[in-house]
Amino acid sequence: MPSPGRVIVPRRSRLVGAGRYLRMRLGQLLRGSPEPAPVGRPDYYKRELHPSLLVRSAASLPVRDFLDPGHQERSVLDAARECFRRDGVYPLNFSFPRPELMPPEIGDRPHFLSSTIPGEPFSFDSWDDYLAEYRSAYFALSTKKGGWDTFRHLEILFSGGIPLMPGLGKAHQHSLAHFPKRALIGVYESLVQNGPALPSEITQKFFRDFARSHLSCDAMARYVLQLTGLESSSILFVDESLPRRTDYLSAFTYIGLKQATGQRTQAAFEPHFLFDDFTGDTSTLYGRGFGYSRSLPATLRGSLTTTGHTDARQLAELSASFDAIVVGNYDANRGLVDQLRQRGVPANKCVCIVGSDLPTDFRLRHDMARSGMTFFVREFVKL
Repeated sequence: MPSPGRVIVPRRSRLVGAGRYLRMRLGQLLRGSPEPAPVGRPDYYKRELHPSLLVRSAASLPVRDFLDPGHQERSVLDAARECFRRDGVYPLNFSFPRPELMPPEIGDRPHFLSSTIPGEPFSFDSWDDYLAEYRSAYFALSTKKGGWDTFRHLEILFSGGIPLMPGLGKAHQHSLAHFPKRALIGVYESLVQNGPALPSEITQKFFRDFARSHLSCDAMARYVLQLTGLESSSILFVDESLPRRTDYLSAFTYIGLKQATGQRTQAAFEPHFLFDDFTGDTSTLYGRGFGYSRSLPATLRGSLTTTGHTDARQLAELSASFDAIVVGNYDANRGLVDQLRQRGVPANKCVCIVGSDLPTDFRLRHDMARSGMTFFVREFVKL
């Protein structure tokens, strides 16, 4: 335990970070691209898909029950508590802001595999057109990129399709903890071993129901609230960088908290582009703002008289009016968290989200466990 009065603000190991940077640079040299995901080279990710599955048309393909009757996934809460006992953190994943976009009925689709492939240059001007392509296919390729957790998985699932994730069985046990991993692995292995087939209505219904129950922003926020005991609490959401630079996990967490708690959650730095009365140009946002911009009704805008509390003293004083602080992007706000802790904000009042593609290193995990703060982490890696 930390000594009385000592403030521990976890930080990443500089040595480990330098090693990762060198490996990243080596990878860029080997593949001849400065992009972390080589845009313009869909073959880079397509090569992961078994060649027998590069089938476009769904015509004449048999229908298959991919899951055993009564198939169940492990409880997300049980997995989260096991992760906490082992690593001192809880797993958290991207989530979908607008589950109502799920097609209302299960119906026939013309394509077996979507033509949208990771690594292709983005060619859609509207998110609706982008989702329409996924809605035309039963399956779509969705691979590990910077980490296993990508928004593409959710876009496919909430379009009524099933993502194909080669290599998912080799992922860390807590990677994609909120996803139906056993089912996803089983579907892909069945396709590879037994050939292309269309999912039965029972199979499609399982994935649709699972996505609605576990992978919406509202569901993900309720998971956070349950594990932290904040179901009825007032929450100050803090991410100084979010109004200027989109971080997916921070944005999805804030959207979910607003959907789940309404005005009990207030943002110290309100990201205006998340509300449906935003009049700015969303095409300048990360990923053109697809999937997250204008996701919240303007009626949920914050009620704080002032926003943009850049002074740590003011923010510490403001936090006294709330039961808890949720830091949406810990890596980008670590210095601010340090200042708040130095100004007397209790550690057990702070819930911190680590949404980076970079897994936590040993030093960071060690300090997290000793800090007294609660941490939710997106990416894990086998050591």
